[in-house]
Amino acid sequence: MGPAFLPLFRVHPRGRFVSVAFVHSFFGRARGRETTVAVAVTILAFLSGCGEEGLFPTTVDPGADFSVADIVFDEAFFYCQVEPRVMAANSCGSGDPGQGDAAGGCHYSVTSFRLTEYSPLVADSCNGNVPTGAILAAARQNYQTSQARMKRDPELARLLQHPLRNMRHPRRIFDESSDSADAIREWATRVSTQ
Repeated sequence: MGPAFLPLFRVHPRGRFVSVAFVHSFFGRARGRETTVAVAVTILAFLSGCGEEGLFPTTVDPGADFSVADIVFDEAFFYCQVEPRVMAANSCGSGDPGQGDAAGGCHYSVTSFRLTEYSPLVADSCNGNVPTGAILAAARQNYQTSQARMKRDPELARLLQHPLRNMRHPRRIFDESSDSADAIREWATRVSTQ
């Protein structure tokens, strides 16, 4: 007859539970009840550390002043480069009837990426990448709407992927190597944390 041991668990038919017999066979032939129980207690001690309040916690308390820095894409660059080279150049708001866009069927009226029409564009007053004129509420709305669709990796940004038609969009607006795509990619590099 084999060595005596106290079975603490039974083996489930689908193998969900570990038995002391398995521990016994895995760690070699035990020398009596004490060794088997000691092995089982050791395994239970390690398993007890696998939770939130166990011996080895799985989270770290970040403290009371924990905050995640928001990524803010350069607002001036948007007004002076992105809006004129992407939105205005491709008629994103009104649509382009020459490309088959329905009247009133684009971003001034239809989608969740809602642009607001205003004139003159902030870009008309830019000196390089610095706006010198007033920034209207409509322009700020376009910036906020566009920033919400932007990512640090522009290849993941909806602002770039929708008009390339890599994501759902009625038609391809510009190509990968276009000036519009380059403007969005450059905007991805112009960030700050606030």
